[in-house]
Amino acid sequence: METELVRIAGIGIVGAVLAVLISEKKPEMGMLIGLAFGALALVLVAGKASAVIKLINDSVDKSGIDAKLIVPVLKVTGMAYVTQFAVDACRDAGQNSIASKIEIAGKIMMLAVAAPIATALIRMITTII
Repeated sequence: METELVRIAGIGIVGAVLAVLISEKKPEMGMLIGLAFGALALVLVAGKASAVIKLINDSVDKSGIDAKLIVPVLKVTGMAYVTQFAVDACRDAGQNSIASKIEIAGKIMMLAVAAPIATALIRMITTII
């Protein structure tokens, strides 16, 4: 796992240097290099993400917790990563206004997905009281 992180960090540093060098002559190409690195990093870690999800699902199955409560947590986590990736890409392109709107939309969508967890928690608390 550590080797993969070092590989991603190395590729990122090379990508950043290339983006800076190319951006001097073609700014749009520098942004594309940044997006390409981001996509590559996501592909490289996708296997680890699925392993973590499997581990969480196995733990939930063994604990007896209702799996319906874990799904929104995983969805919100994924939504947070996607939102952050899009926001960073927009900010790298100098589009701070668009980035802010994506950030707000992401937060609202995450809140909507997390609402069932909050209502289930409230129900559990009221049955205890």
